[in-house]
Amino acid sequence: MDFTILTDDDATVGKMTFDAAGDIMNNVYLSLVVKRGSWFQNPDFGSRLHLLQRAKNTEKTAALAEEYCREALQWLIDTGRATHIDVRTERDRSQDLHRLKLLVEVTQADGRTVSFDRFVEVV
Repeated sequence: MDFTILTDDDATVGKMTFDAAGDIMNNVYLSLVVKRGSWFQNPDFGSRLHLLQRAKNTEKTAALAEEYCREALQWLIDTGRATHIDVRTERDRSQDLHRLKLLVEVTQADGRTVSFDRFVEVV
């Protein structure tokens, strides 16, 4: 049985609970916050979002962030746990020049949608 991971407002810190997970949010969260190659059982698990920490906040960086998210979450579609993944980015330079917001929506196999948003710090 999977237990629910609760995240703070910007999804940077996860806390384990003992509540049963009713959706695939844990899978989405771990797939995006774990550095690709650092999971000892599967070197292909995780994302490459950590590579953007030194990138400038440009359209190219936003496109790379979307690609990295899709790449990290593709296994959910391959295993049949999800049917669709939608990833968008927002570059709100008026509030903070060094933040890129990821907006991820994953449609589970049962048709329910799981939403996840997170800020990625860029230069």
